[in-house]
Amino acid sequence: MPFTIQSFDAPLGAEVIGFNFKRDASPETAEQLKQAWLDRVVLCFRDQDLQPADFVRLAGLFGSPTPQPLQREEYKVDGHPEIRVLSNRHTDTLGDNRPLRIGGSWHSDHSHQQTPPRGTMLYALELPSHGGDTSFTNQHAAYNALSLEQQERAKAIQVHHVYNSPFAPRKMQTLSAEEAQYAAPQAIHPLARPHPVDGRRALYLNPIRTAHIDGMDDAAAQELLGEMLAHSIQPQFRYSHEWRRGDVLIWDNPQALHMVSHDYPADEHRLMHRTLVQIN
Repeated sequence: MPFTIQSFDAPLGAEVIGFNFKRDASPETAEQLKQAWLDRVVLCFRDQDLQPADFVRLAGLFGSPTPQPLQREEYKVDGHPEIRVLSNRHTDTLGDNRPLRIGGSWHSDHSHQQTPPRGTMLYALELPSHGGDTSFTNQHAAYNALSLEQQERAKAIQVHHVYNSPFAPRKMQTLSAEEAQYAAPQAIHPLARPHPVDGRRALYLNPIRTAHIDGMDDAAAQELLGEMLAHSIQPQFRYSHEWRRGDVLIWDNPQALHMVSHDYPADEHRLMHRTLVQIN
């Protein structure tokens, strides 16, 4: 292979070294990349120079890129409904017009959907001078570190996910009535959710979406979910990515939490493209 895959010195993550999109983006390389993604949860491609069509094609090596749930003009890339523009200059235009601190707490993307996206891919176009790292957890490892009794209990627990939980640590952006019809479904997932590829279980948490647990009052449910979150974000399960311009990251939502640090200068631009990938 003209490229190599090297694991980070961390509990998860790996870099695809020497990857050239024009040379290496082919069905022949897809299986190797997908296996590394499953094994290491987060893959990083450095120094990429991609047009929007290239970005979608790269994501297509891992599955089927899907249209973004919100298709507002400020989020669009012409001709590519699979891509969403992520910018720290976007505001909650239908709410209080505050800046959107997207991703600023631990979460898993779109867990309120019946079939959440398998992967999320980000492409760094503009970055602030410092800060803005994204942290990830290995939720499969976190599950395996539980006692057998805790694992069995987690398998039986059914958690209700909504667009914006009343217990969320941050408020999601305001949706129009039309947007809410298609972008704000609800879903129930087990706390120990099987991976859609190999069936391995992982702690499936999302504090911004998890609203209720079947058979538990809300106080007890939130206490349990809080305990599982505190367990999951311990250093032995974490990797923090320091972005460089041209980085492309893809992570495996069924076995990862992630969070971006909003610790960069507010007057500097942080601009990325995002696409979501389903299993094909």
